[in-house]
Amino acid sequence: MKDNKKTEDDDRPESYFSIRRRRSRRYIKIISAIVVPIIAIGVISAIIFVPQSSLAPTIDGIQCNSLERTTYHIHAHLDVFIDGKPFTVPAQIGITGKCLYWLHTHQTDGIIHVESPDTRSYTLGDFFDIWSQTQPNSQISNQTGGESTPQVYVNGAQVQESYRDVVLDSHEEIALVYGSKPSTIPSSYSFGSGL
Repeated sequence: MKDNKKTEDDDRPESYFSIRRRRSRRYIKIISAIVVPIIAIGVISAIIFVPQSSLAPTIDGIQCNSLERTTYHIHAHLDVFIDGKPFTVPAQIGITGKCLYWLHTHQTDGIIHVESPDTRSYTLGDFFDIWSQTQPNSQISNQTGGESTPQVYVNGAQVQESYRDVVLDSHEEIALVYGSKPSTIPSSYSFGSGL
């Protein structure tokens, strides 16, 4: 139970300075309630909408964004063989410390992620250009002695077009063969759930 006894301070008029302090605190609370959300929105906007030129250079019209863009979201698979032996497509192609290009890999499984803000055709040449800019020391040409004209297979069938012109389509299996062929050319890939 609260003690309702009056103290001698209760009858004393409030000082000018204590009134000002109380009003100042009230104003600070009101201003904070307005300013803090505005600053938070500004910081979040700066993170999401950082000008692309400051993140990484645009490659073949493909930007590097701070967040994945999923208006057009597909996956294709790339196998590479050099003299009959598999060559591992590196993880993190197209991913820098600051951003992700619309074409990138996450792991060493050969899955090319296409996560773009607009629906359009992307080619294996686009992917290789991003690869050479974001991981230049892991390029296939370092392993093939500079040979740049592989045999190209799409879903197990050989195509005559340049590997650079192969369009990346959803759940497509692409195989590039440098030198001698492997015993089997893959015709499909088992994409995990959600891909």
